[in-house]
Amino acid sequence: KILAAKELRVGKLSAEKAREALSQFQTEARILSRLTHPNLPKVYDYFSRHGAHYIVMEYIRGKTLEQMLGARRGKPVDERLALSWALQICRAVHFLSVQRPRPIVFRDLKPSNIMIDRTGRVKLIDFGIARFFKEERREDTYVYGTPGYAAPEQYGTGQTDVRSDIFSLGATMHHCLTGRNPSQNPLDFPDPRQINPRLSRETAAIIKKALDPDMDKRFQSAYEMKLAIQKVLLDLS
Repeated sequence: KILAAKELRVGKLSAEKAREALSQFQTEARILSRLTHPNLPKVYDYFSRHGAHYIVMEYIRGKTLEQMLGARRGKPVDERLALSWALQICRAVHFLSVQRPRPIVFRDLKPSNIMIDRTGRVKLIDFGIARFFKEERREDTYVYGTPGYAAPEQYGTGQTDVRSDIFSLGATMHHCLTGRNPSQNPLDFPDPRQINPRLSRETAAIIKKALDPDMDKRFQSAYEMKLAIQKVLLDLS
């Protein structure tokens, strides 16, 4: 059976950075080893040997969404296809958000962390900065996430929760359906139908709601966003 081995190399890092990298690596291993979901890679083992650290996981035959968007050179993805990917991501994010004793926030949802296999199944990869949501904390200690896809509260202004992942999914959908890379102008998302007039009003409305700067005005759960996407997919069929 072909598996993937992920190795952490800390050779050129300072002692402090090496400790931080190892902590994130171990967090990823702990999170994934206890989760089983069709849209998450299965982890079989993790261990350290001779100063190196490894995670042994499912090998995914496919490409990252980043690779697929790069090959399109700014041409928007088919609306139904993008919605089918978003639906699967919602399922994974919802699954993470209902974990007990604490929900898990992915915090770095972006095209390079989304794998799509040969059958069209989506897998969320790279849980290095995912963390367990602590309700008593009012803001995150560090700025995590990737500019362009990170929600406003991830820039050190507030506490991240599932709505932060929803914003990142909205940014990813905006990229897919407009061909416009948001990392070039973080937190600037023009009306998607101005860039792609063929896009349905309903899908554009989902993207706009997910990208609202006010967390309370976004979808309040990945399940709520999933239902909205399902409705649009039914109307388009």
